[in-house]
This record gives sequence, C-alpha cells and structure tokens, in this order.
Amino acid sequence: MRNLIKKDKSQKAIDILNEIEEKKDLQQSELLNLYHYKATAFIRLGNYPETLKYAKKVHRIIRKEEPSSRLVESLIMLGHSSSWLGSFEKGYQFLNNAEQILKKLSDLSGKDRVKYKAMIYLSKNCGYMQQAKNERVYDLVMKVLNISEQIDDKFVLAELFYQLGSIYTFYKIDIKKAIKYSQSCQELAEKLENKTIMALNLVTMGSIYIMIGDLEKAFSYHKEALNHTDILMIRMSIFNNLSMIYSQKGELNKALESLEKAFNLAGKIKAPYMIISILSSIIEVLVLKNEADLAKTHLITLKDIAEREKNKLAEIYANFCEALILKSKTRIQDRAKAQRIFEEIIQQDEYFGEITMKALINLCDLLIEEFRLTSELEVLEDLNPLLEKLLIIAEDLNSFWILAETYLLQAKIDLLQGDLKAIRKKLIEAQKVAEKHDLRLLLGKISYEHDRFLKNLKTWEMLIENDAPLKKRIELAELDEHIETMLLNRKRNIKLSEEEPITIFIISEGGNPVFSHSFNENLKYESHLFGGFLTTIDYFIKEMFSEGLDRAVFGDYTLLMKSIPPFFIIYVFKGDSYYALQRIHYFTDKIQTNTSIWNNLIKRFQQNKSIQLEDIPSFDLLLRTTFIEKNIPIKKI
Repeated sequence: MRNLIKKDKSQKAIDILNEIEEKKDLQQSELLNLYHYKATAFIRLGNYPETLKYAKKVHRIIRKEEPSSRLVESLIMLGHSSSWLGSFEKGYQFLNNAEQILKKLSDLSGKDRVKYKAMIYLSKNCGYMQQAKNERVYDLVMKVLNISEQIDDKFVLAELFYQLGSIYTFYKIDIKKAIKYSQSCQELAEKLENKTIMALNLVTMGSIYIMIGDLEKAFSYHKEALNHTDILMIRMSIFNNLSMIYSQKGELNKALESLEKAFNLAGKIKAPYMIISILSSIIEVLVLKNEADLAKTHLITLKDIAEREKNKLAEIYANFCEALILKSKTRIQDRAKAQRIFEEIIQQDEYFGEITMKALINLCDLLIEEFRLTSELEVLEDLNPLLEKLLIIAEDLNSFWILAETYLLQAKIDLLQGDLKAIRKKLIEAQKVAEKHDLRLLLGKISYEHDRFLKNLKTWEMLIENDAPLKKRIELAELDEHIETMLLNRKRNIKLSEEEPITIFIISEGGNPVFSHSFNENLKYESHLFGGFLTTIDYFIKEMFSEGLDRAVFGDYTLLMKSIPPFFIIYVFKGDSYYALQRIHYFTDKIQTNTSIWNNLIKRFQQNKSIQLEDIPSFDLLLRTTFIEKNIPIKKI
C-alpha cells in the first residue's frame, strides 16, 4: 500500500483496501494499518471528509499508546482535514498536539522530522488562509520554503506551492511568482490526482488572470475548477469570482445568477463574512441593472443581519448599499444623502478594506458629476484629498489596478487645472505600477492615454493658453468614462497595433551621439529629420528626463528613452507605444547582459569614437531581432 500511495496511485490503493475491509476477521493491528493507509490515500486525493473519518479511527486505537510517528501523522491528518472543513479551532488543537508529540520523538530521522514539521505548518495555514490571517500564513509558508529542498513528498510540495501561489496572488502581490508557483502546484496536483488542490489552485490561477485583465483565461480556469470539486466552500468562492468576471464583461444577468449561487452556498456553510459580502455585491449588481426596488429588499435583509448579529461590518456594508441605491436616483436630496453616507464611511476611525475604497470612488464620482455641471474649480480642490486617500488605501490593500487607475484620474485632474508637467509624472507612476505587477490590459490603457495626451499636447497647450471653458477640457479628458471604469471595475478594451520603427540612437550622458541607425531607407538621408530628433533629444535630456519622464514627441514621431549609464537609448517610432516600450526594455536589458556588446560600447565611449554595426556583429543581430523581425517575447493584450 505504501508503495502504491508513494507512486501517486492512491485511488488504486483505496480500491484494494476496500476489498480487504470487506473481510470480517481482521485483527486490530490489521485494521489499524488499513485505516492509516486509507486516511493517507484520501488526504492525498483531497477527500477531507473521508480522511477525517479514517484518521479518527486510527487516533482512537493508538491515542493512549506511547508517542509514535503514526500518532503524529494521524493528528496532522485530523488537523489538516478539520481546518479545510471549517473547524479551525479543533484543527489547530490537533496540530498543536502533533507538534508537542513530534518534539518527544528522539529516534525519528532528520528527513521525517522535517516532513512532519512542514505538514504541521501547512495544515495550520489551511485554517489561517480561510480566516484571512495573511501574516501568519506568510510566516509559516516561508519556514516551509526554507526547508523544502529536504522534502521529497509530492503532497507536501503541492500544498506548499498552492499556498505560495495564493500568497503572491492575494497578499504579497507578485504576478510572476504567483504564476510560477501555481503552475508547479498544478503539475504535482495532477500527478497526485488531488482534485481539491487542483480546484483551489485553479481558482488562484483564475484570480491571477482577473488581475492581469485576461477575463477569458480567468473564466476558463474557474469553470475548470468547478469540475474538480464538490466542496461547498470552494464552489462558493468560484461562483463569487465568476460574478466578478461577468460584471467586468458587462454581463450583469449572469453576474447576478452566480452571486445567488454563491449566496446559497454561503448560507449552507454558515460563513457570515461571505454572506454579508455577497449580499452587498448582489445589491450593487441590481443597482447597475436599475432594479432599485429589488435592491431595497436585499438591503432590508442586510440591515436585519447587522442588527441581529450586532455586526459592525454588516452595518458598514448596509450603509454603503443604501448610499448606492440613493446615488442611483435623480433627485438632488437623494444624491446629497448618498454623499453624506459615503463621507461617513470614509471618515471612520478604522477603514473597512474594499468597502472604504468603493465609498471613496463613489464619492469622487459624485464630485466629478458636480464639477461637470458647475465647472467650479473649488470642487476639484475637494476631490484631490480624496484621491490621495484612495492611493493610500489601494496600496495598503494591494489593489494595484485601482492604484494605477487613481494615478490616471489624478493626471486628468491635473490636465483640467493646466499642469501639463504633473500629468506626465502621474502617467509614469501609473505605468510603473502596471509594469511591476504585470497588469497588461491596464498597461495598454496607460500607454494609450499617454500617447493620446502627447498627440494632443499642442491642443492642450492652446486650450490652457486661451483659458478655454472647462467643459471643453472635461470632454477631451474623458473624465466620465474613466470614473465609470473604476466604479464598475470594468476593463476597457483598447486596440493597440505594432509600431513602425524609424531609428534608434545611443547618446552619451554628455549629449554626444555614440550610435545611430535608421530602419527606414527613405528617411536615412533626410538630414532635417535627424537634426530635429537630435534637438528634441538634447532638450529632453536637459529639461525632462531628470524628472523621470520617458518619452517625447516630434511631429508624427514618438521618442522613447531609457537610461543605462553612461548612455541614453532613444527609440524613435510611429504608432502606439505599448509594444515599443517592451521592445526598448528588452533591447537595453540585452545590451547590458551581453558582455561582447557592452564591453565594445564602453571601449568606444572611452575612446570618444562612434560605433558602426560591422564593429559588433552580435549588436547587428540584436537590432534586427528586436526591431525589424520583432522576434522577441512580447506580452499581448
């Protein structure tokens, strides 16, 4: 049995054990082995009710015996299963007992001791994760990661990779690490045929793609997860996440249907926080569907829960939902009352996570609506501190999509106030957030907004110089559309095309050209164009690059800049900047990591000589691969 389980044939082991169990004349020692192997096989398959059943039988037989590794294993299985099935305190008690007994086992091999210690930590995290005790989860999973090289048990490693994937998705946000660990988990879970870990991990992978903005992939992973589990807690999470995907796609009827399924499951497993949260989401969707009367009936239920349970969180959610319903009305009195409620929520001594953030966004929306109607600049002065607070909360909650969107919104407010330099800094801040967290769809939107601003730069300068009416500026800034995407958490689909490469320059920090290459033969001999590029570059380096700006415009051309001391790399192109930005990043990274190219560049720089393509063959290949053939890894949206 041990070998079958070790070879990931747990179901085959269970089938054989079932046949043995049907015999009536088994001795207690034989039954003990049978129960132990059954519990071990079931936990590796993710069947926690059956694990609990057989681990209890093992524990009853040996709990009064001398401490042993089998007793430790039975307690770990009891703790692990209890935690996943929602009995957290009972689970922690089993695991603490296992930890104490483990310390008493002096004859245990070092490898087994490490494995049991890892299993205890990961099993505790099964409860901590569901209770959102993120710091504890992180501390324990890091302890296991530090000893993971000494562990050769696929089940333990699959659980470790699942938890690491979840941490880097929902807590210590790092999309690359999240994808890396989730993929490793999925490979192991499939080998183990552990449907529970598969389902949980697929939910994590789906959540990663919600964050990235790839809703089709996110949907696919969640639907696949549904096929792998009957566990109510996991199915509730899946339906809740599916509702977010449908909402972002604008499919509100499907979103509502998913929320109702999640709500019914939350009631069955008696999950108070999820009941409150899902009920609030149902009200939000009904408001979007203009079904205020039905939303009110759900609001009554939410208020009843708050009053009956004396639940502060339910009270905040109820107040927020009441304000949403009032805001959807056209009467000034209703909207004024909604504004007061939103203000009360954000002025609380403590903030309530996402609900505080949503209250801030809705309050900003009301102020922007007021500004659109009155064109009074004082309204913008009220808006600025709200946006600063929104930045703080979004960063604290690791809500990087909202963080970048808020920088974009600040940029547009700066635009209305005529501060053209400030808008560019905010666009760069938004870009940094999206790049760091691999939010591709958002990065595409930011590139689009940045390109649009630069193309309209002369228009904006003229509007500001002539003190044009604010109404004209508001239309050009598309403020209403921007706040709507934040309110609905809806990803705006932007069509971006590949750029047309024009030329590339390498300039020394002193401003001297070190290298230039034209990708367009027709432009090679137009000296006025190259002179114009060089003048723009010189101005850009002296006046703007020091302030963190990375691009400029020259007629129909965009210049992207990157600093790699002692050089500036400048890529000139026509068209959208989204893919161009990735190409310049790739190009500069390769220059620095290719010692042949880098050493030749430095040598000629020190000799005050310019560089020709024939001087460095690998440099010629890099240019062609990156900009002409465009045969490099690119993140599509």
